[in-house]
Amino acid sequence: MFYRRSDDLEGVFCLPFTESCSDSINEISYTVRYPEYKPQEDKWVIRQTGIYHRYDKNSSQSLFVLFNPTPQSKAHSQAENLLRNLCPEVESDPFWLHRVLFATYFPAWRKYIAVQEQRFLPLGRSAIATFISGPLGLGHDSLITLTALQTRFLEVPAILASATDILDELCTVISSQSVISTNYGIHSFQNHRRECIANSHNASHLQQRAQVVSKLLADTLLFRDQVMAKEQNTNMLQLNKSAEFITFLTLLYLPSSFVGTIFGMNFFDLDQANNRIVGTPMIWIFFASSIALTAGTFLLYYCLLRRDGETLRGIAPSSQTWSIGGMRRRFTAGSNAGIELQSCPA
Repeated sequence: MFYRRSDDLEGVFCLPFTESCSDSINEISYTVRYPEYKPQEDKWVIRQTGIYHRYDKNSSQSLFVLFNPTPQSKAHSQAENLLRNLCPEVESDPFWLHRVLFATYFPAWRKYIAVQEQRFLPLGRSAIATFISGPLGLGHDSLITLTALQTRFLEVPAILASATDILDELCTVISSQSVISTNYGIHSFQNHRRECIANSHNASHLQQRAQVVSKLLADTLLFRDQVMAKEQNTNMLQLNKSAEFITFLTLLYLPSSFVGTIFGMNFFDLDQANNRIVGTPMIWIFFASSIALTAGTFLLYYCLLRRDGETLRGIAPSSQTWSIGGMRRRFTAGSNAGIELQSCPA
């Protein structure tokens, strides 16, 4: 039932209600889980406790073994006080320790669920009231928190379902003890059972809400990433246009600059005598060479682009194109083949 472990193995498992009868001896054992607040660490933990009960119908004597996760637990202290004070319910009800166990630990389930709900509600409101284009106060860390809360809400119905089954079995066993008046014990266990069902429904509802909010937040983060990617693509397109413009200017001015550098021509000069700028009569050589070299450069650039485009189209997978004429020819060919097959003798 209890063993050393270093992780959350069997986090929601509880030993089922086990009963064995031999003559007048009736033995009962089970375990339940319950939440407990640790003020030192300011957090809630799920603990496990169990009971072994050996009851003799003839002598009306009971032997209890209470398994506690920690020394001086609440149920242990409560049972010890009842035994020291010699309370009448200890002598009149052989199932008094079962009632003490459930009455001590199970009211904490409502507070445990409420604490988790207090952590969930701010995240839920922020996720619902957030627009994709607006500022987002939630991130991937909030999505991790929502997933953790969803897991905690999901654990509660499984644990309380096991406790509900145990309470049903206890009511059945107590009802069979017709010698002793146990109506109070039955009503107490039935009330605890109803409380477990109510807390289970509450946790299931919160788990579904957390699941919806988690999906909404995940979709919102995904859409925002897509918007950012679209903006980056727009910026890249603008940069590509700028690069194309710079490339065009380079192709336009590079040949003339190259020709001017090669020939070392001084196209214009200052006439000191007349105080004016004069041009050389051989400037037509510059224009002719520049135009020819520019045309050759653009032609070479165009050929390179065309060759790269054909290479990319050859690498890309070909997609089959559909047309009405092609479909008509295919169906016509199929029908003609069928006619030819039918005309063949058997």
